[in-house]
Amino acid sequence: MKDNNNTKRDSINFLIKDTDMFLDSDYNRLEAHIEGHRYFLGKNLKIDITWDEATFSWMSNIYQPISQVMENWTTQMSFPGRRRADVFFEICDHLYYLSLEQGREVGVYEAVISYDANFGKALGRFMARLLSSKTVA
Repeated sequence: MKDNNNTKRDSINFLIKDTDMFLDSDYNRLEAHIEGHRYFLGKNLKIDITWDEATFSWMSNIYQPISQVMENWTTQMSFPGRRRADVFFEICDHLYYLSLEQGREVGVYEAVISYDANFGKALGRFMARLLSSKTVA
């Protein structure tokens, strides 16, 4: 079954309207992230993944876990004045590259703390570095 552009548009519009993170201007980034997730999901499972399945999986396995961990005070203190969606997309990229670098699937908490520690500002960065040294030990 082929997915159509209306299905994509409806699901992305739902994400934009139903979350407090994304704006209409994030449409293309969301579409690219879900398409990427769809590709890797299909590759790993060796089956065709529909757009709806990919969107549900992305929401459950990417968006929700990362946005929940982003609520920690190290992330909020590390990126004052930054738009949450921008930090979210950057953390998604960091999670991917960190997993490649380490040759294993890195957990969301570990990736968020690592991102805060490496790219954050001021006290949030300092506290994330303390936390990341505890998770490594």
